[in-house]
Amino acid sequence: MSVSASLSQDELYAEAERVYRAYFELEQRAFLEGGVNGVPVEMNQYIMAGYASGESSMLTQMAERRVRMQEGTRSQYTVLEQVPDDPPSDSLVSLSVCIDSTASPLVDADGNFVASGYDINNVFFKYDSDGFLKIFHATGETVKSCPSA
Repeated sequence: MSVSASLSQDELYAEAERVYRAYFELEQRAFLEGGVNGVPVEMNQYIMAGYASGESSMLTQMAERRVRMQEGTRSQYTVLEQVPDDPPSDSLVSLSVCIDSTASPLVDADGNFVASGYDINNVFFKYDSDGFLKIFHATGETVKSCPSA
């Protein structure tokens, strides 16, 4: 559903959380499948611009390297209270999320461990030309653990 630009900050924040949750579920599916060639078409309703290009590259690299999320697992995320420092000037709303992939490692075609851990991602949203709020930029860093929400 297209969202009106006249939302309150609380409504905008709630919409950003909804968009992120839907995107995260699609990304988890792509990670379990071992990447894909490009971005799954349904993901385009949640991401745009440089973020979509980066997602496409990452998923293509996973497919080429035959890396996937370990079968039967899933990552978890927590939306943090903190607001990202220094958002892009065209960002309408932003979320800080901590992703815990310690129980859902990436593995190679032989089942060997590739990567897992904790990452804090600052995710930035704005309206796309189709009128939908989408993720257009993100910054991230690896951390030792996820802070309490």
